[in-house]
Parts: sequence; structure tokens; C-alpha cells
Amino acid sequence: MEAFMNVEQYQFLKKQARKMINACSNTKDKHVIEAMQALVMESINTKIVGITDDKLCLLKPIVNLQTKEQLEDFFKTIKTYVTPFEIITEKNIKKLFPKDKKMNIPNLKSIDWTEISYLSWLDSGTNRKYIVFRDESGIIGFRGVFSYSNKKGFCTICNQHHQVGMFMSSKKGKALGTYVKRGNYICTDSTACNESLTDFTRLTDFLKVITE
Repeated sequence: MEAFMNVEQYQFLKKQARKMINACSNTKDKHVIEAMQALVMESINTKIVGITDDKLCLLKPIVNLQTKEQLEDFFKTIKTYVTPFEIITEKNIKKLFPKDKKMNIPNLKSIDWTEISYLSWLDSGTNRKYIVFRDESGIIGFRGVFSYSNKKGFCTICNQHHQVGMFMSSKKGKALGTYVKRGNYICTDSTACNESLTDFTRLTDFLKVITE
């Protein structure tokens, strides 16, 4: 069977699976567990719109998960049906940021493209944080200055409580010699952010705010 879910849907399913495990760990009440099972399946049908019965059958074991071993096996199974984030090359990245001649690019060969909705890294030499993703128009890249905050807060991109820092970008203002700065708090760890990102529109909304 061909892939039928994107990365954000895959991360969503992982989140629902953990909810199921937690429910079974915290209660033995049959009615509570059945209510959680129904809620999880309803959420899946809402998130993966138009899913066919045969594909839904592949996901139904989620409601019977009880152990960490079962959880990991479920993740491995559904991962084979994920359309990965299309692999980006160093050449692609350099075209996105032509002015950054000495940009430090991460090791792209080490990335699991089925686990990320966007690619991001911090250049510690310049404190610039780069974000690269794809939409209907193709590859998009933007950068900003990243300041560590040494605190936890809600990330603007994934909307989860993680270690965050301020991402600040600037663009030329309407008046000559002026600049407009915009930013917000996002995850320091982009891997954790990708794992928590179950609504891709949050990323695109963030981009609109800082670039408008």
C-alpha cells in the first residue's frame, strides 16, 4: 500500500497513541478507556480526511496499545506509510541564502526525513537560525537572529511547552534606511518542535507574521 499520510499527520498519530497508552496506564475503568478509544478514532478521522477503510484498518490497532513495546511497533508500522519531507540538498539551501557565503549547513545525510515537517538549524557562529520547508510554491527559506531565553514557554510553531528562544527577523522598512523587526518565541530544539508539530498551518502563519 502506498503512503497516505504526511509528516504532521504521522506526528499527530504518535501523539494520539501516547494518549491511549497514558489512559490505559492511569485507569482500569472500562468506560473511561472506551471513551478514549472513541475520541482517538474520531480525531484520526478528522485529521486524515477521506481516509479509506483499508487504510483505517492499519491504524485501528492504536486503540489497543497498552505497552511501550506495542507503541514502538505501531510507530514502525505506520511510518512506512508516511510521505517524507522531500530531501533538500546543500545546493538547494545555498540558493535560498545566496548572501550567506560562510553558512554552516547541517549534516543532511543524518536527517530522518519522515520525522520532520521543516528543516531548521542554528549557526552558532552568527546566532542565525535558519528554517527551510516546502509548500505549494516550492522550497522556502528564511532566517533570523536567535536569542536563547533559558526558560520554557509555548512555541509559536508547534504550540507546545518547550525550551524556547526569541527568533527575530528584520526587513527593510518603507522609509530609506529603516528596518522593521518582527519575531516570536520558538523551540530551541527543532527536533522536539517537529515531533510536536501536528498542524502545519502554525508554521506558515508564523512565517506570514515575521515577513509581512
